[in-house]
Amino acid sequence: MRDTRKVQTAVLGSPDSHDPILMPFERIEAERLRGRFGARGFYCGEWLGGCGKELYTRIGPVKVPHFAHHPEDTGRPVSCRRSSNDAQSADHLYIRQALTEWLKKQGHQVKEIVLEGTVPQQGGICTGMTIETTKGLMIAIALRNDLRKDSDRVWPQRDAVLRRSHKRVEWLFAPPVPMVKHMTKREGHAFVVGCESDGLRRTVRIGSKSGGKIPLWANLEDCKIDEQGRLWTPRLAEVRRPQTHERVQPSAQPAQDRPAVAEPRELPQEPVHDEVPAGFPLSVNLLTVVPRAVDGRIVEAEVRSEIVKLPAENVRVRLAEPPVDLSVGRPHHVVGPALITMESSPGQTAMTWTIHAQALQPFLLDEPEATGESPAAVADTSGAEPSVWLRMEAILRDLSRARDSGDTETSARLYAEAESLMPHLTERQLKQARRRISGRREAVRAATPVSAKKTPKGKPRVSTPAASKRPGKQANAAEVRRNQIMIVFRMIDRAVSQGSVREAGKLCMALERFMAGLPAEGYQAEHDRFAGYKQRLLGGGRPSKRKQKL
Repeated sequence: MRDTRKVQTAVLGSPDSHDPILMPFERIEAERLRGRFGARGFYCGEWLGGCGKELYTRIGPVKVPHFAHHPEDTGRPVSCRRSSNDAQSADHLYIRQALTEWLKKQGHQVKEIVLEGTVPQQGGICTGMTIETTKGLMIAIALRNDLRKDSDRVWPQRDAVLRRSHKRVEWLFAPPVPMVKHMTKREGHAFVVGCESDGLRRTVRIGSKSGGKIPLWANLEDCKIDEQGRLWTPRLAEVRRPQTHERVQPSAQPAQDRPAVAEPRELPQEPVHDEVPAGFPLSVNLLTVVPRAVDGRIVEAEVRSEIVKLPAENVRVRLAEPPVDLSVGRPHHVVGPALITMESSPGQTAMTWTIHAQALQPFLLDEPEATGESPAAVADTSGAEPSVWLRMEAILRDLSRARDSGDTETSARLYAEAESLMPHLTERQLKQARRRISGRREAVRAATPVSAKKTPKGKPRVSTPAASKRPGKQANAAEVRRNQIMIVFRMIDRAVSQGSVREAGKLCMALERFMAGLPAEGYQAEHDRFAGYKQRLLGGGRPSKRKQKL
């Protein structure tokens, strides 16, 4: 299997190492990584599900820095069945490493660590792990749902087995894992675990989650293990401390004679209600956010979407933590889960939209990995605009759903939007988009005649003549096509009104291809209107290649 994806994570020293390393996205940091760790050697680690082969660093002047496989001695393409290469692909090793060091600082010596899943075999994944200490504490981490569909029954059984053999069991879940709701229902809260990029490594964070609210995150170094082996995050201790202080009676004893106040005890019957704003959940993959000003955790930004019409062009983004390396003016995507709220001042009609999100991450450029050529022979090429491919993927997903539901009107609109993005894609992305969209064209080209097919006896079967079709169906098909054309006309008018003449020209070219398959009779008004658009936007023909590049 040929692997052409970028590799963002590796391990240091040997193929079976548990010491992960992340290739930073910034070139200055990437050069620092190369100089600091290059002598130890980078490997496509077996505990990452990799092939175990040595990697080299690719740090070009244009594209995102990453690791790459050395070419085979025979000149054949590199083969690797590793299932995940992105920045999150080594998070299980970072969690293992960070928890081990943190437990030692908390006075717990690690007795045994077991990684669960199908690692270390090639193509394997880590679904979780268990970390046992010499004091009888078990920390169980569930990173993926490996309990099949019946987690309501299987997870409580697994939890009961662990609790019978250990003094204390603390569960950490990845946010998407469905077992979070079971723990929240039983304990009133659940602990979630995640990582975020921090220079040359990934920082492990622990969040407390109650109900359907977004987690409140804290760095692992700020969390504590008490004498009973219970895990405390700063937010959890802050919320529960007033409940305990109310039970402490004031004492007239001198300060030096007062007994020490006991650590707040866990109250599973009293759920924790964190102060999280109420709002509607946000589909983050449909938005592009361009920061304009940053003030602590508040980011004033422009918001765009090529898929849906937005009620405002400027929003306020409230992040869980102050951003460290936010690039003002650069397109970012929202890291969920996220909520959207709306506020208005008394006596004013203006509304302020606020997005409550975990973080903002910049879009990355795309680059293929080297295969049979030497590292020095590989040249960087220009890629697509950072957010174009994400928008194209969202369009293709919606196009598939529209086709399955038989919504030809929506299919026509999405097909026109996809065609308008084609010129901005790289060659590899363009081939992939064409391949995925080829099976969906029937939804927007209802006028294409049905080709002759052969019957089992070998005789051709000709499509039914139009005159023999029922008038009702024929009229309905014509009306659907007119609606499709009108939708694109409205999209062209909106692009022109916003000053996007180039975008309007691309829509006009896409509409020209669609209308080429329609008969002149019955669509004369649409053809006449399109001729006016074509004359005004395309000058009577398609733009030259020189104009397209401009």
